[in-house]
Amino acid sequence: MSDGNPAEADTTSILTHMREMRTYLAGEIDRSTKILLPHLTALFNALRGETRLHPDMTLADIALLPKEGRDASRPENYRPISLLNFDIKLLAKILADRLNPMLTSLIHPNQVGFIPGRQLYENTRRGADLVWWAGSTRTPSLLLSLDAEKAFDRVTWPFLFRLLVRLGLPDNFINVIKALYENPRAQIKLQGASRSPFTISNGTRQGCPLSPILFVLALEPLLTRIRQSPHIQGVPLGNHRFTVSAYADDILLSLTDPLRSMRHLHDLLTHYGTLSGFKVNLTKSQAMPLHMSPEMVADMASSFRIPIVRTSLKYLGVSLTSDPTRLFSANFPPVIRQIKKDLEDWTEKPISWIGRIHSVKMNILPRLLFLFQALPVAVTRRDLAGIQSAIDAFVWQNKRRRIARKILYRPKTRGGLGLPNLYMYYCAAQLAQVVAWHAPVADRRWVTLETALTSPDRPHMALWLPRPSRPLPRTVCPAVANSLRIFDLACSKFSLATTPSPMTPLFRNPAFPPGMNLPDFKTLEATGLRRFGDILTGGKKVTFTDLSARASLRPFDYFRFMQLRHYIDSEALVPIANTPLNWFEKLCSAASVPRGLISTIYYSLCSGSKEWGELAYCARWEADLQESLTGDEWEEIWEATAKSSICVTHQEQSFKMLFRWYTTPVLLCRMGRTTSDLCWRNCGLQGTFIHLWWDCPRVKEYWGKVGRLLTSIFHRPVHADPWDFLLSRPKPGFTNPEQSLLRCVLLAARRALASQWLSDVLPTMRLVKAKVSDVRLMEELTAIVRQTIPKFEKTWHLWEDYLGVTS
Repeated sequence: MSDGNPAEADTTSILTHMREMRTYLAGEIDRSTKILLPHLTALFNALRGETRLHPDMTLADIALLPKEGRDASRPENYRPISLLNFDIKLLAKILADRLNPMLTSLIHPNQVGFIPGRQLYENTRRGADLVWWAGSTRTPSLLLSLDAEKAFDRVTWPFLFRLLVRLGLPDNFINVIKALYENPRAQIKLQGASRSPFTISNGTRQGCPLSPILFVLALEPLLTRIRQSPHIQGVPLGNHRFTVSAYADDILLSLTDPLRSMRHLHDLLTHYGTLSGFKVNLTKSQAMPLHMSPEMVADMASSFRIPIVRTSLKYLGVSLTSDPTRLFSANFPPVIRQIKKDLEDWTEKPISWIGRIHSVKMNILPRLLFLFQALPVAVTRRDLAGIQSAIDAFVWQNKRRRIARKILYRPKTRGGLGLPNLYMYYCAAQLAQVVAWHAPVADRRWVTLETALTSPDRPHMALWLPRPSRPLPRTVCPAVANSLRIFDLACSKFSLATTPSPMTPLFRNPAFPPGMNLPDFKTLEATGLRRFGDILTGGKKVTFTDLSARASLRPFDYFRFMQLRHYIDSEALVPIANTPLNWFEKLCSAASVPRGLISTIYYSLCSGSKEWGELAYCARWEADLQESLTGDEWEEIWEATAKSSICVTHQEQSFKMLFRWYTTPVLLCRMGRTTSDLCWRNCGLQGTFIHLWWDCPRVKEYWGKVGRLLTSIFHRPVHADPWDFLLSRPKPGFTNPEQSLLRCVLLAARRALASQWLSDVLPTMRLVKAKVSDVRLMEELTAIVRQTIPKFEKTWHLWEDYLGVTS
C-alpha cells in the first residue's frame, strides 16, 4: 500500500467519478477542477504530517427527520442525517479507495458488509444451510441474532487508531485519517433556532465514505475472537467451524453448545465493549433454539434475558425459519401482498405506458430480486403467476393488452420492451449463485459450507455431470438441490452447457471408477488437472512432466496419472476438451465473479429463449414494404427506437410505431366498430396500416414536405424511405450527430401525423417544427443535467442554422 500521499491523480479520479454520478455539484466541479485541484492536493498531502484541518472543515450539519408514526415531541423519535463538507468527503473517498483493495485480505470472509465482491445473500443462504444441518443431524443448536446498540456511533477512537497501527497501515496514512477525527463538531439545523456546535468524541462519521470501512475494521477483532475461541462452539463440518456471520453490525451466530458458548460469548462481548465502545442489547437480540430441550431453552432465557423465537428469526430483512420447508411461506407471501396493494394504488395514477414499465423495474423488481438472491428456496412459475398478472394489469391499467406478452418481456435490444419476467429473474439469481460456486472456496464461506455438506462431492464439479451420473445423496442440502434443479432446467431450455462439456470433472466421475476415491488423485488435482478441459496444454495432451513442473508429485502419482491417461484415450476426451466454452461455461471458469452477473445471465436467458420465436411485427413490416431486413438491420432499428428520446412520451411514439399499435379503418371494420374500411383521408382506398402511414397519396405528399425540410436542414438530398422515416433506420452517409438530429426530426414528424390520426386534415410544417422544438427542449434539459451541452450543440447546430435562415 502507498504511504497515504493523495496524489493529484487520486483527486482527479474522484472528481471525475462524482461528475459522472451527475450530482448537483457536477457543473461546478467541471468548471472549477483546474482551480481546485492543486489546492486540494496540497492540503491533503500536508495532512500526512502535523498539519490539521480548519475546525470549520470538519463541522457537520445535522438535519432531523421524524420517524413515521412516532411522538414528535420526543428527541429519540427523530432520525439524524449528517451532512459533511464536500472537501472532507472527497478526502475520505480517496482514503477509502486506497483501503478497498486490501479489505479482502484484512477482513475474514465471515464479514460480507462493505467488502468489495461480497454480498448480503452469502450470509442468509449460509444461515438457511445451517438451520437445515441442525435439523438433519438433530444437533441441539442455537441461532443468535445480535442487536448492536448504535454500533457506528459508539466506536472509540483510541481503539480504532491503535487497531490501524496493528494492521500495519503506514503512519502517514493513519495521520490523514486522524486529521478527519481531530475534534470534529456538529450542529443541528432547526428552523428558527440558533446553531450551537458541539464536539463529537467517538463513532465513525455518518455520510463519510470512509466510515463503513473503519467500522468493519474495528469489528473484526471481535469476530476473530469469536471464531477462534475454543469455548464458543460453532457448527463443525469437515475441517471448518461455522460460528459467526456478519453484515457490518448485523451479526448472526450459530452455536452447537448453546449454554456454555453463551456464557463465554457474554464475557467476550463485555470485554470487547470496554475496549471499543461496542455494546450489544441482548433484550433486543433474538435467539432461535433448534432441537434444544425445553429445560435448556428456559435456562438460557433466564440466564441471559434474551428473547426466544420458536419458528422464525429475522436477519438481514428475511425470516430464517426453524423448519426449512417454511422459508417460502414466511417470506414471499407478505412481500407479494404488499406489491399487489401498491400496484392497485398506482393503477389510476397518471403514469405513462413506458413509465409504468420503468416503475416495475425500479420499484417492484428490486423487492423480489432481493428475496430471489437471499433465500435458497424453490420458486415455481405458478408461485409468481399472480404477481406477474398484477404487473401486466398495472402496465395496461386493467385494459386490453395491446402488445403480445412475449414482446413485452423481450429485451429492448432484441425488439421488445424489457418488462421484467419474474421467473426468468429468479432463475438468473439462482444461476448467479451457481457461478459463485466456482469462485475460490476461501473467498466465500457459504461455498465452503455447502462443499462440506456434500462431501466428498463438490457442487461446482458434480453439476457438470449428466444427472444420472451425479453421485449426490438423496438427502442433499435443499439449497444445493435447488441450485442443481434450476441449472438442469435452464440447461434443457437454454443450452447452458455443451454436451458433453469441457467443464465435466475428471474425478468423482462414475465414468472413471478409480477417480471415485478422490484422495488418491488429490496431488494430481492440485496441479490444476480437474476437468476435461484441463487435459490439454498448448493444444497438446498434458504430460506427467508438465504436471511435475506445476507441483511436487510423488512416484505413486505416476501410476494414477497413467490410469487417468488411459481413461482420456479410451473415452476420446481430447475433442471434448477442445470444444469452445459457451457463455455460461465462460462465466463459471472466470477467475472471479463479474459485476452485474444477474443482469448478464438474465439477458442471455432472455435472448436465448425458445418460447419467443420470430417477431410477428417484423414479418408484417417486411411484407408491407416488400423488403426483408437482416438481423443486424433490425438490431439497428431496435437501438434507434430505444434511443429515440429521453422523454418517455416521445419514446412511446417510436415503440408504438415499431409495434404497429395504431388502429386502422380495416381493423375497426373487422371488429364491427364501423361499416367502412376506407381511408379516413378520403382518398377512396382501403385504410390499412401501411396505407395510412405511407401509401396514401395525401400522406406521400406530407412525407415529401418532410423530405424537403430535411434537405434544407442537412444541405443534401434526403430521399423519403419508409424504413428511415417510419422506423428510424440509420441513413448511410450521415455522421452520428446528423443521425441523432435526423431521428429527432422524423420523430417529431411522426408525432405530428399521429396527433391528427382520425382527421382527414394532415399536419402542417409549422406543427412539425413545433414538435421538433418540443423534442429539442427535452434534449437540451437532459444535456444540462448530464453535463453534455457540447454534444447537444454538435447535434442541433444544423437545426439552429436552419431556423436562423428561415426566420
